Amino acid sequence: MKKVLLVLCLVGFASQICKSQEWLTSLDAAQRLALIQDKMVLMVWEEATTYPYPVLVEDASGRKVLVENLFEADYLNTWIWNHFVPVIVSESDYAKLFEDIDGKRKATYINKFNDDSIKIMDINGNIVNTKPVYDEFLNLSAHIRKYYINTAFLKGELLNYSNDKNFNTSFYLASKYIDAAIYLNKDVRSEVIELSSLYLQEANQFLSTENLDNKNGLAQKLELLSIYQDLVLNRPRKVLRQLNRIEPTEIDQSNEAMVAFLYLTAHRDLKDEKSASVWRSKVSLLNLKKAKDIITN
Repeated sequence: MKKVLLVLCLVGFASQICKSQEWLTSLDAAQRLALIQDKMVLMVWEEATTYPYPVLVEDASGRKVLVENLFEADYLNTWIWNHFVPVIVSESDYAKLFEDIDGKRKATYINKFNDDSIKIMDINGNIVNTKPVYDEFLNLSAHIRKYYINTAFLKGELLNYSNDKNFNTSFYLASKYIDAAIYLNKDVRSEVIELSSLYLQEANQFLSTENLDNKNGLAQKLELLSIYQDLVLNRPRKVLRQLNRIEPTEIDQSNEAMVAFLYLTAHRDLKDEKSASVWRSKVSLLNLKKAKDIITN
């Protein structure tokens, strides 16, 4: 009964937020709402809202129109809310949020975190759009087309990770992000793969600190997941080079199916059906479909 009431309260809260169309001012609330609504979070620092933030918006005919200040264009809020959960974060939260990533992220990520531009985050606060943008004005229409991601596909893994961060939840969330990248806009694929790498790094850290069975096999799973990233990024030759460095006798039994899938897909991507056929019987029907999707998407 308590769970039912909680869900009703959260749905009611979400409904009120959407009716108001105002940006949230709590990152925690935005992340919780994004989980409920299967969205990413669109975040800006409070200081960025204190001066004009010009953006380009495309009209029905595709003509670009300059909006002089995003934060005063209330008519755009419904459109933004349809795709993201927008939030303005206080500068007073900066120190704590920076502490969480200090020394754990690349320079491009830190630069994006620090600047006044729009940041697209998943519900755990990890930024997706870390690539530098050199345009004079942000094309908001193109930005929404590129970074709108329905996260329903990831919901179980996102929820498990948010409830308990450990090796398994980090590993499975990283894997699911790589799966999701197969079906996303090619323009955003590499950035989603980069996002998955953050969870892979965490899984590797948990592997060294948690009391887990068969750590060698789990370490190999992480290595294979990294190779899988290259497969999704259409780098089959690199995939084969990395796989060929692994001695067959060193492949953990629990990883044999993954190795077969990687070999088969890489060979098929290179149109080498003869080499692919050696692995076909070792690949499940589900992974055969995934291999086809990787090659055709």
